[in-house]
Amino acid sequence: MNNTQTNLCINDYLDLYLLAKEIKDETWQQEILAALKTHQNRSFEEKQSALVQEIWEDFKQLNEDISFTYRLIQEEPTNEQFHANLRHLRERRITLSRELYLAKKQYVEHTQ
Repeated sequence: MNNTQTNLCINDYLDLYLLAKEIKDETWQQEILAALKTHQNRSFEEKQSALVQEIWEDFKQLNEDISFTYRLIQEEPTNEQFHANLRHLRERRITLSRELYLAKKQYVEHTQ
């Protein structure tokens, strides 16, 4: 569901909520609030899932870059540029590992 459709859906629910409030139907109001909360949770889960997938893709590419750099170092062990690049890639991998951990942690905390 794209942002426009999501906004329309939420606006429709809000309009229904106002109607339910106007006619003093508290049960219907509670049902609408529950539906909005479910929609909000699903939206968060979809975003977190996409974020985790994106981080994993970056992580896989980074590992390939590290492997390639190791091969370059084996061919030219004294090339400082290759060693500097490897250090940079390792630092980036640590950062991505932290991002992945936090994204997964937020997802788990949100689903509990």
